[in-house]
Amino acid sequence: MNPDPGPRPRGRPRAVDGDQVLAAVLGVFWEKGLSGASLDELAAAAGVSRPSLYAALGDKRAMYLAAVDRVGDVVAAEISATFVADRPLAIALAGFFDAAITAYVAGAAPRGCLIMCTAPAEALSEPLVGNALARVIASIDAGFEQRYRLATSRGELDSARDPALLAQQTTAILQSLALRARAGTAESALRSLATASVGLLLAG
Repeated sequence: MNPDPGPRPRGRPRAVDGDQVLAAVLGVFWEKGLSGASLDELAAAAGVSRPSLYAALGDKRAMYLAAVDRVGDVVAAEISATFVADRPLAIALAGFFDAAITAYVAGAAPRGCLIMCTAPAEALSEPLVGNALARVIASIDAGFEQRYRLATSRGELDSARDPALLAQQTTAILQSLALRARAGTAESALRSLATASVGLLLAG
């Protein structure tokens, strides 16, 4: 036997679970966005090497876009869960905003929403991010609009109200809550704003 076989050939990155890696890097993107997050930070958060990170999710842009899609899916699911048909509209809206605020202020420091608080800064220089942001906003609008149309058919809303416009206004309130949370607005103030916003949305 040769006692010194020389350097071992470089092997493939070890296989990792893409979903687990994505869940691990979400926090880095949530705090720092696409441009601010380094590959070393992302790999450290996931507990894998940089080659394994690439093998699981692709380059940094692809990782960020996957994170945006993941959070967008969570928001869409939350809309479906809180806007169930047998709940009065006012209670459903209040419940949704309550859940959103709880998520926005979680953690050592309030981070708001990964999408609404980091994607706009990247949208002009990164067209794919801009497209993803527009897609998520459209999805949120659609979820709200569907519930407003149901409310109109049930007489919960005046038929003169425009469900599509109401949906866009609701999304705008959600965006404002996210930005205010990231800016350090007190949780109590966020909840007061949400309560007042429900009243404004349903007034008239």
